[in-house]
Amino acid sequence: MTTTRKQGRPKSEEKYRLILDAASCLFLQEGFANTSMDTVAKASGVSKQTVYSHFESKDILFQHAITSKCRSYQLDTQQLLEVYSGDMPFRQCMQKIGGQFVRLLQDPQAVAMFRVVIAEAVNNHHVATLFYQAGPSASLATLSDVVEKYAEGKMQPEQAKELALDFCSLLKGEFHTMMLCGIQSALSEEEIARHVSKAVEKIDLLFNHYLSQH
Repeated sequence: MTTTRKQGRPKSEEKYRLILDAASCLFLQEGFANTSMDTVAKASGVSKQTVYSHFESKDILFQHAITSKCRSYQLDTQQLLEVYSGDMPFRQCMQKIGGQFVRLLQDPQAVAMFRVVIAEAVNNHHVATLFYQAGPSASLATLSDVVEKYAEGKMQPEQAKELALDFCSLLKGEFHTMMLCGIQSALSEEEIARHVSKAVEKIDLLFNHYLSQH
C-alpha cells in the first residue's frame, strides 16, 4: 500500500514540508501543549484535513519534526546504517558520526527544542517521552547496531549499546550542558574535530577492550 506522500508528487511533498516547517516553528515558539493541529494548519496555509492526511496526530507530527532535524545532520536511523561500511575503519566511522552529532547538539533550533522539552516535561512527561523516542533513543539504537556490525559477532548487543551510550556521553560532556545554559558558544569546525577525536580515541580503547574479552 502506498500513501500520497510516498507517491512523491511535488504538490503533496511541498505541503508535507510546509506543514512540518510550520509545526517545527510553532513547537519552538508555543511549546507542544499550546500547539494544535488547527494552528499548524493556519500557519502552513493548508486545511486541517490536509494536515491529518500527512500526520495522523500531533504526537506523530512532533516526532517527525524531531526526526527531520536529526536527518538534516545525517543522524536518522536509515542514514546511520548507511554510514557503516566494511571499507571504513571503525575510528573513521565514529569520527564522522561524532562530528555530525556535535553539530546537531549545537544547532540553535535543536538547543531551543531541548529547552522547550525540558520546560514542559515538568508537567507533561508525554512530550519528553515523544522527544526521547524520536531523537536520542532512535539514534542510540542505530548507533548500537553500527558498533555491533563492526564487532563482527565478538560483542553482545547490550555491550554495543553500552559502548554507543558511552560515546554519546563523551561527545556531550560538559559542552552540551553549557550550551543549554547559554554559556558556551558554538564550536568551530576545527574545535569539533579535536573534541570528537578525543572521544573517538577513548571509545576505540573501550571497543578493543570488549573485543579482547571475547
